[in-house]
Order: sequence, then structure tokens, then C-alpha cells
Amino acid sequence: MLYYNSLQLDTPLKRLPPEIIRQLLSVLELSDLRAMVFTSRFIYGHYEHNRMYLLRGSLETTLGSVTDDAYAVYLSSSKDFDLSRTRKTIRQFQKSYQEQLSWSKQHWHRAKTLTDIEVISMVKFHYTIIKFARPYLEWAMNNLADETGGSPCHETLSKTEKKRLMRGIYRFQLLCNLFNPDVMETYPGLGLETFLCIFEPWEIEEITCFYAFAEEKFRLVFRAIRWDVHQHNPQFDDQPLPPTPDGAFDLTEFFDYRIEGTITHGLELLHAVLFEIRDHRHLVSKMQEHIRLQVGNFLMHILHNDLRINPRRGQLSDRDRKQQQGELFPFKGESDPVTGELLPPLAWTEMWRGTYSSLYGFYVPNTIRRWGYVLWDAARLERTGAKAVLTRQFEARWDDDPRGSPRYYSWRASTSDVTSSDTD
Repeated sequence: MLYYNSLQLDTPLKRLPPEIIRQLLSVLELSDLRAMVFTSRFIYGHYEHNRMYLLRGSLETTLGSVTDDAYAVYLSSSKDFDLSRTRKTIRQFQKSYQEQLSWSKQHWHRAKTLTDIEVISMVKFHYTIIKFARPYLEWAMNNLADETGGSPCHETLSKTEKKRLMRGIYRFQLLCNLFNPDVMETYPGLGLETFLCIFEPWEIEEITCFYAFAEEKFRLVFRAIRWDVHQHNPQFDDQPLPPTPDGAFDLTEFFDYRIEGTITHGLELLHAVLFEIRDHRHLVSKMQEHIRLQVGNFLMHILHNDLRINPRRGQLSDRDRKQQQGELFPFKGESDPVTGELLPPLAWTEMWRGTYSSLYGFYVPNTIRRWGYVLWDAARLERTGAKAVLTRQFEARWDDDPRGSPRYYSWRASTSDVTSSDTD
């Protein structure tokens, strides 16, 4: 976010026609528009007079190619969507979302078609999204520093890094909306693996990098409250056993599945845990309301299981063919200079040695996700020594290129890559 001096702002702007001022304000990102509005009474007056025009334009500038993802999250979070949810409407929603993503040049203009209510709701939710940037950056860079032995690099996110992280967080929330236990229990058989095929493999890894952050936060929470919610805690003495007392959980049972189910509450619960908890008692109470078992497959299943055959039922996709043919896939920069679309990051092309890979999830070491490898620009990778860490961690997992063996026999499992039940 930029910082502005009221006098420096007002003097030149007052010389401009109102329509020019309106246009200039409409192409600012939301954070900059907000800063200017709170800094200058003059600009605040223009904002009040042109509020929806400015919010719509600023939302478009801020989201860019992530607009369709943000809109999909908005729709799938609505009460109307929930009330009308059937297996058919879910399939239709997924198909529509896929079609919108394929029309890449229309990303930039969707905001112009949004209603005022949609714009306001999406702007409010976006401010929730961006609050996760700082704690995520600190977590990832601290983890990277542990690997390099250097100091954490907490430099401000570049525009492309911000976009990748933003896209990963929005899509994480979308998966929570579509594949949480309530949905999967009512509509079993909805294919998360098939849905993920909408995205490029490095885009799926953006989601899993944020998922790794959320998972670690909730693992720490579960350890902190384990005794508080145990059925033998004296606070439950007034409730005879069996059954299990209300608000009690044995977190040594189905630990991973409880973590997974709890994560699928999405950003609302994660936001509460990171930013709203007042004390330990408040944390225990909040978690007692939200701990749940995962039903059906979510991202843990993707990360810990070989799913190469299942999603495509044995048929080669275009991505599989490109991988099979060893199609060259060099790093071409952070974003397309014409369309602004995000391009595959350097960490991805380096990891797969400049040729195409359709593999993700199980085939990528969790240790790499813990520092957000696909989210960072080439410059950050170079400055921090992350490229060497990437090579070392990937080679520690695989003796050979995992694309070269039909059974991927060369995989070496380690405790850092396969999460076992946390019972200690």
C-alpha cells in the first residue's frame, strides 16, 4: 500500500476536471484507493459521489485475472447457492466456472457486469483475503530461512507474488465451499480430483501451499486444546459416559481427518483463529463449535495418494501427452506482457528441468510447500537461495524423475513428507 500526503494530493488534483479525477481513482488498487480516501477530504468527496463506479473499477484493477475465481467464491458462498444446491446445480456451477477460466481475455471485464451488491460483497471479502498475506509470508519465509541458514526475507510481495497468493487463497476457499463434509455427505462421489483438472498443475500447488499453512496452524491449535476438549477433563464430569459429552473430542482418534474437516470451514474459521481469539478459553470455545471429521476426499487425499490414473480413468489428457513427449517448458517471465496473465513460476520450471509436467500433490515434497515455492518470483528465489533448497528437497524425495517410471518406484517416503496421525 502507498502512503499519501493530503496537501500533495489535493493541490494537483483540484486542477483537473471531475471526470478525469474519477477515471484516475478508478484504476487504483483497493488498498491505494482506501488510503487516498482516508487521507484527503477532497478525494473522499469524489469517492462518496462516485462510490460504486470507483469500487467496481478498483476491484477490477486489484483482482485482474483472479476476478473469475473471486466471483466463483462469492456465488458458492451465497445462501441462494446453498438452498438450490443439488448434484446437478453443482455440476453446472463447475462447468460454468471452467468455461469462464478458459476465456482468459474476459477476466478483466467481468467486474463491469457485476451488480452493486456483488461488488460490495466481493470488496469486503477481498479485505479478508489480503489480511492473510502478512502471516503467510512470515511463515513461509521463516521456514525457508530454516533451510538456507540465512535471515528471513520479509520483503513486500511483488504484484505477481500477490496475485499468485491471492489466487491460491480464493481457490482454497472455493474448494472448501464445494467439497466440505456437509456437501460430501449429502452428495457423495463428487470428484475433487476431476475438479482440480480445471487448473494447471502449478496452480493446484498454489492452493496446496496455502493449505499447508492452514494445516500447520490447526495442528498447533489441536495440540493446545487437546486436554481441554478431552472427555475425561473434569469440566465434563456433570455429563455421564457414555455418550461422549457435548463439546468433547478425543483428538488422538482420527486426528488427520478432524484436522481436514475443520480446515474445510475455510477462511472464516482460520481468520478467527489468527486474528480474533482473545484468550485460551475463547480458543477452546471456538474450536468446540467447529471441530468436525472430513467426509469424502479433500486435499490431504491429493497430497498423500498416487492419483495419476484415477481422475482421467486411464485416458491421456493433453497435459499427459505434453509430459510424455517431453515438451520444452522454459521459464518465460512472471506474467504475459500483453494480457497480464500469470505465467508458470521459475520454481516450477526449475523443479521439472524445463520440460512439461502434469504431476502435482503426491509427487511434490511437502517440505517444499512449507516455504510456498510456486508463489515467489524469480528474483526472490535468487536472493534467498531458494533454488538450491528446491533442488535439494526434491532430490531427497526422488532418486529419479518421477515422470519416467509408471509406478514411480523411486519415491523415498520420509516423515517430513507423509503426515502420520499426531498422537504425541
